Amino acid sequence: MSGDSSPYDAARADGREALRRRLVHVASGVLERLGADGLSMRPLARAAGCSTMVFYTEFTNKEGVLDALSSEAATTLLERIETVADVDLAAHRRLVAHAYLDAAFAAPEHYRVLFGRPLRGAAGAARRDLVATVRARVVDALGGEHPDAEAEIRFGLWVALHGAAVLALDAQISAEDARDAADLAVDAAMAAS
Repeated sequence: MSGDSSPYDAARADGREALRRRLVHVASGVLERLGADGLSMRPLARAAGCSTMVFYTEFTNKEGVLDALSSEAATTLLERIETVADVDLAAHRRLVAHAYLDAAFAAPEHYRVLFGRPLRGAAGAARRDLVATVRARVVDALGGEHPDAEAEIRFGLWVALHGAAVLALDAQISAEDARDAADLAVDAAMAAS
């Protein structure tokens, strides 16, 4: 390696928490390039400029890395939807819907990891709990100033958003079609109110 320090060397100098954040950042880039199936300790270690043992020490295994990446994806998605301005309810729901889709489209592999199939049993519990939290907060955000009203309708909106995101990520529909579908779902929810 040249005189430049690796991400691992730079993070080690900042301490363990910084090391973990840096490793997650490196894993993020590898995930977006290779997808979850291509994610393994060797490419992660190569990208971070460290041994595979560093990743095993910090995350135990690939599932531990995926859990950390899921948490990062959830944080980013929630930041996007929870900063939407409160305007009239229909406009607010459209803004939340578009922010949700934009988060999925900005980091497709992260979205897939967050909502992908977690391991069964205790090993997958963290990701299942995370998805439940994300779902609840998205459903709340779709309520705008009325978080207790129409919970079933808002849940249906989230399901429609998730379906539109997955279809667009799988190239079954365009991103624009996904946004149009989200707007139609908002219109239908408003009519049902």
